[in-house]
Order: sequence, then C-alpha cells, then structure tokens
Amino acid sequence: MYKKLTIDGFRGIKHLGVEDFRQVNLIVGENNCGKTALLECLFLLTGPTNPQLPLKINTLREFGVVDENTWSVFFNKLDINSDIKLSGELDKPKEERILAIKPSMKSATLSMTTTDKKSIDVGGSYTGLSPVMNGLILDYSFVKGRDKRSKKPITTKVTATDTGIEFETPKDYEEALRGVFINAKTVSGDMGRRFNEIQIRKQTDRIVKVLRQIEPSLVDLSLGADGIVYCDIGLDRLLPLNVMGDGMFRLVSIILAILDAQDGIVLIDEIENGLHHLSQEILWDAIFESAKEFNVQIFAATHSIECTKAFSSSYSRIGKNNDDIRLYRIERNGDDFRVVSYDHEILEASLDSGWEVR
Repeated sequence: MYKKLTIDGFRGIKHLGVEDFRQVNLIVGENNCGKTALLECLFLLTGPTNPQLPLKINTLREFGVVDENTWSVFFNKLDINSDIKLSGELDKPKEERILAIKPSMKSATLSMTTTDKKSIDVGGSYTGLSPVMNGLILDYSFVKGRDKRSKKPITTKVTATDTGIEFETPKDYEEALRGVFINAKTVSGDMGRRFNEIQIRKQTDRIVKVLRQIEPSLVDLSLGADGIVYCDIGLDRLLPLNVMGDGMFRLVSIILAILDAQDGIVLIDEIENGLHHLSQEILWDAIFESAKEFNVQIFAATHSIECTKAFSSSYSRIGKNNDDIRLYRIERNGDDFRVVSYDHEILEASLDSGWEVR
C-alpha cells in the first residue's frame, strides 16, 4: 500500500508532497486545488505496463480529443520543456516507484519541389520548422526493499501517428499491483464484467456478506443473461439491482470495483456524486468493510462537507480505533500547494467544533 506521494510538474501542480497514507484516505479541498490530479498520479504510478493510462485519465475528465493539446495538458503550465516527476513509496511491498514523463517529439519535415518535379526533403535542416509533440514517454524506475536495491527500469510510450495511436509496452516485466480508477460517470461501466469474474472465482458470497450489513434482507446476487445484476431479497422473483435505489446500485458498483482490485488500490473521484447525503454514511460503512475484507487501499476525493461528516461518523462506529483512515485537505495559494493531514481523532474534534476541514 502507498505511504507517500510526491508530485512535481503535473497538470496544475508545481510541487506537492503527501505522507502517511492509510488504508482509506479522503482528499478534500476547493475546486482546482489538485484533488483529481493527485488520484491520477497514483493511477499512473500503479500502471507501468499500461501506456494507455494517460489517454484514459483524459477521457475520465471528458477530454477525448487526440491532438497536440492531448499531451501538453499533463505538463504544468503546458511547459513541455520541464519533465514531470512522480514518486510513490509503497509499504507492502517495500518499494519506491519513480515516474518521469517526457514529451515524444516528431520532427517536422518540409518537402520542396524543384523545376524537374523531384522532391527534396529538407527535414530538420530548415530552421523555420519546430518539432511537434505527438505523445508521451513514461520512464519508470523502482527501488526495492530496505536495502534500496534498484530494479531494472522500464519505459512505455504512447504516440499519435498518421494511422492512429501506437503503444509501446515494456518487455519482461509483470505488474503485480492492481489499480482501478472510477468516477460518477464510469462507476457502473464495468459492472457486468466485474460481477461475472467474481462469480467465476466463486466470491459472490463475499460481496453479499458486506452488503448484508447494509441491507439485511439480501439473500444473494446473480448475473442475468442480459448483463444485469439481480438481487434476491426473499420474494418470489429476483429484482434488478437498478430498482433497489441509486444508493444500493452505487454501493454494489463501488464494492465490485474494490473486489476487482483485491490486494491493490481503488481511486474514486467525486465519491459523493449521485448519492443523497443520507446514504453517504451507508456508503462509507460499505467501503470500510469491503476495504478490510478484500485488502484494498482506498483514495477518494470530495468537496462535500456532508460526505466528510459521514466519513468520520461511519468510522467512529466501525473503526475500532485502528487508525486506518486519514483526511487530507489540499490548500492552494497561486503556485504553492500544501497539505493538512487529519487523523480520525483530530477530524472528529474539528467537525464537532465547526471548523472548516474542506
């Protein structure tokens, strides 16, 4: 699990360091303070074999166009002359991951035609032409164990060509850490696939065990031929999960994502989106229980005070004083970022006193 993250030059963040991550971490702050960018950095660090991730996180922001801007928006102030550097420290396994993101440049060419119709390629020798950015190079390096043994670095690459997008993946590297990134628009997108895999692994009962603490009448879950998840609540017929209410539907979607990332991490942006504030404590109950059950580290972002209060209240009831949570408030003043960390005791006291923790 991640214990520490350092960001330099990624999107709007010039520099940001966060320490002492726990099993469940809630990121708060005003709009445009870097909450989503922090989640994206963890996602990129967790996927060194997947060069599609930069395009994926742009799509999650509803930016699916592929042009020169596709690549430059990752760099702070669009400065592609300064490489992005991300560093994440893992506790289990003990490892530091370092990612340098660099622009992939394509040399501009100019063809001139002589009077005898022969084409002359002057390429980079023509001083009026500048190289064009056509993708990203992602250089990963790893430092393993307490003795700081270096592991062989790897490189992935994503570039736009005249015929489409090309991906370069590393050879002889297998990633053991699983990561899932979801937001309000994508949380249910892979529900059928995830549930099918869980059925195949005979782990449906583990989801039911968690959900039964929220909905005691739940007997079982099953996947229909139509790709819909159905609930057995003791009636004569199974009920589609969709009619059990938005809260239950979103709960199952998030728990499925958590189980899909067993022994890995789940990143949830705008976690409160689509949920009534009265359902948010139930959501956190399910997250705390399933994170523990499936050994998953959670990073969630919100700007909702109701969600923050539900986070604290839920943990007060079921946390058992294990010190498994942290709330981080990101503060921004121009180009300067800082993080204020709250353990559960300080968070609870702050909320009781009416302090602004967002």
